[in-house]
Amino acid sequence: MMKLGVTIPFDPFFSHQHFPELVRTAERCGYTEGWSYESYTTDAFSPISAAAMLSSKMRFGTAIVPVFSRPPALIAMSAITAQLITGGRFVLGLGISTPNIMQGWMGVPFRKPVTLMRETVEALRAIFRREKVTLHGKMVNIDGFRLDVPFDTPPPIYVGAQGSQMLRLAGEIGDGVIVNFVTPETLSATLDETREGRRAAGKDPATLDVACRIICAVDEDEETVRAMFRRSLTAYVTVPQYNKFFREIGYEKEAGVAFEAWNAGDRKKALESIPDGMVEKIFVFGSPAQCARRLRDFERAGVTTSALQFSSFAKTPEERRSRLLKAIENLGQAWRAA
Repeated sequence: MMKLGVTIPFDPFFSHQHFPELVRTAERCGYTEGWSYESYTTDAFSPISAAAMLSSKMRFGTAIVPVFSRPPALIAMSAITAQLITGGRFVLGLGISTPNIMQGWMGVPFRKPVTLMRETVEALRAIFRREKVTLHGKMVNIDGFRLDVPFDTPPPIYVGAQGSQMLRLAGEIGDGVIVNFVTPETLSATLDETREGRRAAGKDPATLDVACRIICAVDEDEETVRAMFRRSLTAYVTVPQYNKFFREIGYEKEAGVAFEAWNAGDRKKALESIPDGMVEKIFVFGSPAQCARRLRDFERAGVTTSALQFSSFAKTPEERRSRLLKAIENLGQAWRAA
């Protein structure tokens, strides 16, 4: 059965005082996973450390930590700290982010992402074996680093992937793969790439955990939700890296029109080029029962771990918190019944 997970810290607009209530509600309602992310709100590791102090059962992971933003030694220190704080319930999810974020916001050159991912994971595996690590690669340079902290078991490493090369690499070197913006209908082709990489490495494809970040809204005002998700999707489709991805999974025309219109300054046309069907395939929304049935589609397609990012379009933080609690509870109940 697919493990049901939530994205933490839930919503950047919530006060820290509500965090314990949300974590405990998720655990009580049967969610077994808590996954953080990192782009322009919180960092990936801190919310996990906070949540782990509130939960005795949930597993926590990063989806994802950008490998461009930190050297392997620093990633290793943060990961082992999280592994210790969670009592061995941590998953290190790595990714490459996008050039817009890494170069534009972080000031880090976005070069050779596949090579950097391979060398970072190679370095981390050696560090987690408690070796004194020296590695001079094309992207990673380490001279004599050893992690000086006692730990029992290192965390598994998952690789966030979209393009063919990274998907194959995830199958080859990862303990799991993290996918995003896939649909049940397109997931099979995506997983074929990871299976190919896994078999090439002499590993059983069945041993690879498939984690999927899914944006959802438990909200029966479908017209409003669809309009808001269309805006969100337009913002992603017009980013070059994501635009290429959406073209590859079957939205060649829609992604092409949106990208051209956006770059020509025609925001209205870009928005209108995203059809209802595309929104309905990529996002999960509707009544609790509708959302649960759609999540079962992801499960049947091969997802083994879900990381649900709940969206609420309420105007005030208090109303957003209230709706989120209800969404967590109602979807958890509907999931068990589906």
